[in-house]
Amino acid sequence: MKITTKVGVLLLLMVTAFSCDDLDELTEFDVTEDFSTTFNVSITEDSEGEPQSFTQTSTLDITVNQVIQDNLDLIQDISLNELTYEITNFSGAEDATLSDGVITFGTSTVSIANINLQQSDIDNTIYTINDTSVFNAIADELENNSMISVTVSGTVSETPVVFDVLVNADITATIDVL
Repeated sequence: MKITTKVGVLLLLMVTAFSCDDLDELTEFDVTEDFSTTFNVSITEDSEGEPQSFTQTSTLDITVNQVIQDNLDLIQDISLNELTYEITNFSGAEDATLSDGVITFGTSTVSIANINLQQSDIDNTIYTINDTSVFNAIADELENNSMISVTVSGTVSETPVVFDVLVNADITATIDVL
């Protein structure tokens, strides 16, 4: 009889534990959206023909999504699904190349390989960042703060040039209403 009681209590505890986990999952929902920021780079002609450097900073803000804004205090987790950048709207010197390029997200830095700006724009090339440590650092910062500073910098081989750098982050916020 004692064994039957102990087994019954153990089964009741297991059912309760599993039910709590299931209930917790029912109170969670995910919000997935692409968040982007665009850097408008315009470098005038250098009369001496020297390469020109640039640096621009912007903010990636996840509260532009109203559901996230309304549930900011209930965010349980942020995950970064994809991180990309693209060169668009190029005009200027045909052989202009971006070198020494860097994109910084908060305190995490990603180096950009040399890019022929005009060809990249013509080909609509989308560059994917796959650095897990950068993904984790961005997600951690967005869990603690709804915004992250993004900086793009580099050197352009020839001027004048005008182009945009579009940075896109596909982010999922897990919101737990209980």
